[in-house]
Amino acid sequence: MATRGLPTWPHLNDSPDNLPEPERLLLDAARAWAGPGPAGPVGEAALVLAAAGVEGAALRLDPLLRALPGLQMCCPLCPSINPAESALLLAIAAVQQGRRSMGLGLLHRLAPPLGAYRAMPALIHLAGALRRGGVTFEARL
Repeated sequence: MATRGLPTWPHLNDSPDNLPEPERLLLDAARAWAGPGPAGPVGEAALVLAAAGVEGAALRLDPLLRALPGLQMCCPLCPSINPAESALLLAIAAVQQGRRSMGLGLLHRLAPPLGAYRAMPALIHLAGALRRGGVTFEARL
């Protein structure tokens, strides 16, 4: 089986404007969570998620983002998606598609092994809350 080069990661160095709507919503919420704001991290993320009617998912997003020390979010106006943000979006998509082991593997890009295992329940709860709210990610891997 012949292959050429290395596969490219979805979303990596893309513009956030090119993302599908569910991924863009979560990226904006995570960037709002990481940025300064008068409502605090959870409140800022909930304001963004309210656009899709899933503001309650901010309560699931908070423990996930706190558990991932390697996750460096860009500012809300940053023109590209960094590798950590791409791994987060792909992990949520994998768990929504029932591929938890792949989601855990992607979390290992953002945290050491014990931290990734500890973040896994928060990832599962967030993916489920988004799916119940009608925010479904596309399978990219």
